[in-house]
Amino acid sequence: MYLVGLAVFIFIIAFIVLGFVFDPKTRSARFKLNGRQILAFGALLVLPFAMVATVPVNSVGIVFNPFNGVSDEVLQEGIHVKSPFDEVYIISTEVQTKTVANVSGQTKDAQWINITMDIKYRVSETNAFEVFKRFKTLSNVDSNLLSPLVQRAIESVTTKYNVIDILGEKRNQVYIEIENEVEGRLAESGIEFFSLVLMDTDAGAAIESAIEREAVAKKEVETARQAQEKARIEAETRVIESEGAARIKLIEAQAAADANALLSKSITPEILKKMEMEARIKWGWIEVSGANVIVDTTP
Repeated sequence: MYLVGLAVFIFIIAFIVLGFVFDPKTRSARFKLNGRQILAFGALLVLPFAMVATVPVNSVGIVFNPFNGVSDEVLQEGIHVKSPFDEVYIISTEVQTKTVANVSGQTKDAQWINITMDIKYRVSETNAFEVFKRFKTLSNVDSNLLSPLVQRAIESVTTKYNVIDILGEKRNQVYIEIENEVEGRLAESGIEFFSLVLMDTDAGAAIESAIEREAVAKKEVETARQAQEKARIEAETRVIESEGAARIKLIEAQAAADANALLSKSITPEILKKMEMEARIKWGWIEVSGANVIVDTTP
């Protein structure tokens, strides 16, 4: 459309200028149709260039006609022929990164926290037409959609938590909830969500100092608890070892008693007599006619 207007403007100016003819008799110039004015049509030679549109890679083209409005036909990447009055707006379908800095959100305990994050999103070919109708350019998407959208998403999440929770042990949980909120709100506008990264979370020096002191105190408590647990385990180990030693002695005593009992049951009068005879022979005692006679059996 710009080239068409430029060509028409140059044509009119050239046609008028070339129409003035100098009259030597009157020594003045006057407008008169003449053959030179045909040169003004040369300005229209730029019109063929106005009838070609090029859509870059990873982009789509949205056609706008001043007479018919926005066409719902999306041009794919490549070269296209169009009306000289059509204006083709290029919408990138690549993944875009938007940094939203220092977005404030109030916490459950009435504190204020500033969050900076990077958001990656993409306009799909399917939704490019609707996105163009609402925002026209990706720059408008960043300023008119993402910034207020992130603000509302953060506020809807941070009001559920205390500031110490957000900056402390529940940080990941808060991050996931904000990510889900942003993804859902972008989907309502026809934009694909890719990722969200929290770059910075700031609640002021006083709050962060308090959180640091709390973390140190928790660490000290945890260390004391671990030392107490270690002492308890060591004491239980000593008790178990003592009980084990006593149990072993009891088992050994019981085994000895059982062995003695078994031995006493297994010794019969015949065995006792045999043992007595063996002892007599060993020590040199021999019974002769009812009397004990000592016989030296030493070699």
